[in-house]
Amino acid sequence: MNPIIRYSLLLAVAGACLGMYLSATGSSGEKPGLKTASRDPVSTQSPLGGELISPFAAGTADQGNGLAPLPLPSAPVYARNGRQVDLGGLTAQQYISKWNSLARAGDKDAAYNVYQATAVCASNDEPAPAYRSTAELEQFQTERKKILALCEGVNPAQLQERLSFLAVAARAGKVEAQIDYFMEGPYGRDTDLAKNAEDPVVQQWKTEAVTELKSAAGQGEPFALALLSQVYDAGELLPRDARLSLAYKVAEADARNSVLSEEQLRRNAGAQMSDADFSSALQTGRQIASACCKKNRLSPQE
Repeated sequence: MNPIIRYSLLLAVAGACLGMYLSATGSSGEKPGLKTASRDPVSTQSPLGGELISPFAAGTADQGNGLAPLPLPSAPVYARNGRQVDLGGLTAQQYISKWNSLARAGDKDAAYNVYQATAVCASNDEPAPAYRSTAELEQFQTERKKILALCEGVNPAQLQERLSFLAVAARAGKVEAQIDYFMEGPYGRDTDLAKNAEDPVVQQWKTEAVTELKSAAGQGEPFALALLSQVYDAGELLPRDARLSLAYKVAEADARNSVLSEEQLRRNAGAQMSDADFSSALQTGRQIASACCKKNRLSPQE
């Protein structure tokens, strides 16, 4: 399979999982005052079978057409990374300005806030999804106009710089940023990793993306554990390792306080493994869970 297709499929699965995970756990909020796709506010399932696409298409808000301007969205909106972002009634540019100084000073939460605001606007030049009904398309177009108005004044340089702010937050240990660093990819768009294997940006991203995922997993983040399971299964960022893929799946289940029987694991992930490798994977998974997840359940006395 083409490497870019493999990676895109991995991100598609990851994006779908992120959507379900955020629906179950709630989205991250603004902390100081408090990605390879955005979720569709019209339909919870992509009309293109889970492909990571933006619900906010290309174009600019209608100007001078005699119509009253559409009100800015009052509810949280979706960013490219699939997370909900509440701009607190501000435009994206105002929100960026609010957190910009702290972000540039290295504050991880402020840096992530700036990233989130620009991520809301990062996919506005991408093609619209192929909706199955006129009603869905019309609803999408209405929402798109609101987002375009929300993003007025955000320029291409800011959209590109979002990745730098994301890296600041990820390297400082912010779990959401560590996951999004992986989801965004080296350039914030689909990239053929094999074709661009000699690109220093791609090389650095591949190393850091895995490092950040492992850091997030080490903090007991179930979604990071799930992504690492997929990474080891896909063999794109790291050599394929079915045993480690299964181990991270075991650790993920433990982090979610769910129970997977050995029969389920054997059927779903360990069908091609020897008994010795299967037992080793289970043991490794329990060790990962013990190191990262159980200690995080022991909340300190407050």
